[in-house]
Amino acid sequence: MATVASVKVKAKKPRAVSFHSKPTDGPVWDTERARELPQEEFDHLLRKSMNYYNYHYSQKDLKKYVVEWMRSGGEFTKEEVKKFERSSDRLLSMTACSLVMAHRQGMPFRERHLEFLDTELTRVLEAVTEDEPAEQKTEEVAEAYKPTIQDRLQEKTSELIGEIEGYYDELVTNGKTEFKPYDFLSGNNVVQSQLGKYEALFQARREELELAQKKADPQLVEGYKHYKAQDYKRLIAWIDKLLEAVEQYRGVKKATKKARVKKAPSKEKQISKLKYCKEDKTLKLVSVNPAEIIGASELWVYNTKTRKLGKYISAPYKQLGVKGTSIEGFDIDKSVCKTLRKPEEKLKEFAKAGKVQLRKFLEDIRATETKLNGRISADVLLLKVA
Repeated sequence: MATVASVKVKAKKPRAVSFHSKPTDGPVWDTERARELPQEEFDHLLRKSMNYYNYHYSQKDLKKYVVEWMRSGGEFTKEEVKKFERSSDRLLSMTACSLVMAHRQGMPFRERHLEFLDTELTRVLEAVTEDEPAEQKTEEVAEAYKPTIQDRLQEKTSELIGEIEGYYDELVTNGKTEFKPYDFLSGNNVVQSQLGKYEALFQARREELELAQKKADPQLVEGYKHYKAQDYKRLIAWIDKLLEAVEQYRGVKKATKKARVKKAPSKEKQISKLKYCKEDKTLKLVSVNPAEIIGASELWVYNTKTRKLGKYISAPYKQLGVKGTSIEGFDIDKSVCKTLRKPEEKLKEFAKAGKVQLRKFLEDIRATETKLNGRISADVLLLKVA
């Protein structure tokens, strides 16, 4: 919460600053003093208020307070107020919403503010259609809106930052606080991706305090003129401790983050690029489904072009698989093939052979043994998988 010349610092216990719990929290203006401020200093303080509302709220959050202001001023008819209530939450600018909220907190309107609000509200009212009842539209909007994970995360972050602000206010007011930053971050299981928001806010606060302490900014000097050297030292040390805790907490989060387990591709995806001979009408042979190769321990193949019959055997502690157009996971020493002199006869014999006969089927063929290289082409039949 801002601690500047035209802002009162209210003594508070640690609390959550959020739309749902305390929607009117924010910089509190000293109205009488603000009336006498020069334009430049007034605008400086107004920017601080606007930054606060922009960070913590949206137009949807603040719209009902604009409605209250319209009703209390007497310058808008009941019909105009109802029409405004029907308008989209995003139609009214956040600047207009922030002006109304700052006014609720004691900021006196200046003529240009009222002119701006009048222009903005007129624009919104002109954009609203007359053919839809307010009640019906409100229900539809309520049903259509579903907060995203990011919305909930942002809301949680705003609440927690508000609590930290409460501890900071306690330190400013009472000179001490029991706040333990690392325990706070850990206890609330703050998400790692949100830590930068905590750092940005309090790093900016620290820089502001340093500028005021060094008398480098006349406006800040005026705003913090009631601070003593010990106050600056205490507040900067508190912020440094918080920033150090954020960095420490980030390191712990990184160290304990679970590695993402890559999901294994489906069998269909693994075999999608495999080119093989689906059927040989001359030999009257049909290939098995290549998906059966995934996880198998043995694969028999026959190359119709080279007349080679081969057997892939999985390597120890591995299973056969498919990558692109090749077989993988096979034992390069035991996976061999031989050329058939009479393929029709030998393949008929192969088709009738059982598990026991297949164990020595390749050994009984009188031909030179060569090693398989894993590549499968459009000439290769996938005969059997085990």
